[in-house]
Amino acid sequence: MAALSPTMSAQWGMITPGQAREAGVSRQDFKRLVDDGTLMAADQATQVYRLSGAPEDPERDPLRAAWLQLGGAKSWHERTTGTPDAVVSHRSAAHLRGLGDLIPHDHEFYTAKRLRPRRTDVKIRVRSHLAPSGWELWDGLPTRTVPAIVEDLLADGEDESAVAQVVRDALSLGLLHRDALTSIAAPHAAAYGHTDPEVFARLLTGERPTQ
Repeated sequence: MAALSPTMSAQWGMITPGQAREAGVSRQDFKRLVDDGTLMAADQATQVYRLSGAPEDPERDPLRAAWLQLGGAKSWHERTTGTPDAVVSHRSAAHLRGLGDLIPHDHEFYTAKRLRPRRTDVKIRVRSHLAPSGWELWDGLPTRTVPAIVEDLLADGEDESAVAQVVRDALSLGLLHRDALTSIAAPHAAAYGHTDPEVFARLLTGERPTQ
């Protein structure tokens, strides 16, 4: 446990078997920790374990575990230094930040290369380069910034009223600027049936367009 603690302390009390081996813990010793209840499965869909008794967050832990699973043996520090290898995106990012009421049906990520996690509840979009301005650490997870989340949702064709709720929440929290919204919304206005990008941006904020 002394060998595992530095890794787990940075990862919400969680660890992967690959990370344990990197820390010098054998498969047999790791299995003993699981068998005696020192470690327990963090999420049944992943090969990720948590320290028994560590504080749990049922709302966020499944997303955290999915992110850790994608990294295999690499540590949190390795994966968040420089350009991250997996960034929380779309509905998952909005939900993580408490914006809007879109329910994520999958754990959504951008990854630098194609990954095959062998599970049906992870949705991966490959993007070889993410601009540094397009992500930031949020609750310890590399996550799309709020303007980028809005852009992703619009590009995905999410329901206009649902995106509008995300926008309004972000504006009220000071996480999105009105001027930035206009430029974000403009390329998607026609797809949503609006000929005037400015009118579309106003609708997303809840303002009534001027006649």
